[in-house]
Amino acid sequence: MNGVLQVRLGAILAAVALAAGSAAVFGQQVQQPWNAPADVAYSPAAYPGEAATDPAADLQNWKTGIDARLQAIADKEADAKKKAASAPSVRPIARILWDTGTFSQNPASLAQAGDAFNGTEFRNARIGLVGDAFEVVGYKIEMDFAAQTSFKDVYVQVKELPLAQNVRVGHYYEAFGLETQTSTATTTFMEKSLLNEFGGVGGYKPGVMVYGSNENKRLFWQLEGCTSVTTDRPPIMPFDSLTGNNNDFNGGLGNFGLFDDSGGYAVSMRGVGLIWYDEATEGRGLLEAGMSYSFREIPELFPVNNQSRRYRVRAKPESNLAPYVVVTPWLDDADQINALGPEMLFVYGPFSLQGEYLWLWLDRSAHAPAMFDGGYVYVSYFLTGENRVVEREILRPGRIKPFENFFRVRTEDGSIETGKGAWELAYRCSYANLGDVGGGRVVDHTFGLNWYLNPNTRLMLNFVHSETTDRAPEPGVLDACMTRVQIDF
Repeated sequence: MNGVLQVRLGAILAAVALAAGSAAVFGQQVQQPWNAPADVAYSPAAYPGEAATDPAADLQNWKTGIDARLQAIADKEADAKKKAASAPSVRPIARILWDTGTFSQNPASLAQAGDAFNGTEFRNARIGLVGDAFEVVGYKIEMDFAAQTSFKDVYVQVKELPLAQNVRVGHYYEAFGLETQTSTATTTFMEKSLLNEFGGVGGYKPGVMVYGSNENKRLFWQLEGCTSVTTDRPPIMPFDSLTGNNNDFNGGLGNFGLFDDSGGYAVSMRGVGLIWYDEATEGRGLLEAGMSYSFREIPELFPVNNQSRRYRVRAKPESNLAPYVVVTPWLDDADQINALGPEMLFVYGPFSLQGEYLWLWLDRSAHAPAMFDGGYVYVSYFLTGENRVVEREILRPGRIKPFENFFRVRTEDGSIETGKGAWELAYRCSYANLGDVGGGRVVDHTFGLNWYLNPNTRLMLNFVHSETTDRAPEPGVLDACMTRVQIDF
């Protein structure tokens, strides 16, 4: 019994000794002990079966492999950009503005302007394409299907030229004024002020324009030659009455761009300086000021009784659904117009202040010259902390981006999470004086509330109080309450 036990114990001890020896040999093959003497050099030859390696070379090979992969990615991106630059780009654009309006008038307003009917309309229903052709050539084509089909921005431009920088040819907004240059998709109020297209200055015109800015985007300038009449509205016929029921100020040309040898040209220019711009906050503080000037000839359109240079000035009370509240008679001896308009925009965080003024001098061949003027000032404040922004390339107000887009969802725990969007309050006072030829004077007070659900969607509420004087013994009062649903991209 003792002999058997001794044999078993001896076998166990022999197995343990064999396993320990194998582990020691394997460990020597894998790595040198951490406590090896400093004077003992590592030698692969001392460890049979291990290949000779150089850690520095391995690291370099790894870096080389990574660099090669990064270069391959960069080459693919460069090839993609090269292919994109070798063909015109195309991006669809669209804009829908759906308005409603309800009105209230006193008897004097009814007698002066006629009845303002409640109603709804598509203020804009636009669709178009915009893009570049081989980098230095850009284009835009945009049509509006609201009320009537008409051209809006339709042009070709060449960019990155020496001195002139940019040349644009086609149909676009005239180079005059701050509010005129502002897109209807980014205006603070539903309608632009009483100065909008005042006396035919501003609006869409066919022409040629050069424009550019200095290197740090602090100065911007525009110089344009164009027709002197609006071209995105139907033409006024020669038998037009004096009631102001037509669709233009001084003779519309539809989409045809018709004018003759006796006039119909205009030269307009605008210069703007960004006096202060807070770079640290990317424009949450800024001040810009500028001046616009235009010289224009009245064309001979649709002669009637040998009186062909017909011209008038009129204005709506900042509601497109409302009638005209101040209208001059047709002036049949109008020759030339000189227009001058200063502008200013100040932004300080959520607060902003904007204003413009316009003087319009009319030369007449058979009567003394006439002068019309007007202006506006408005303030806005974002309750949610956003700020109005300026597009540095052309120094005009741009798109508002809420800090937090609107959303309302139910979470997994059953609670409701809501994003509030951006909320803006605004007030504007506008004034237009056509009294020099008996057209009357009007003062508008407009209150606005804007809810920006996201950068491309907005709900608007405007209330306008308009008061007209010097057209009748009693002032004409018209109140308008308007709403808008807007989406554009």
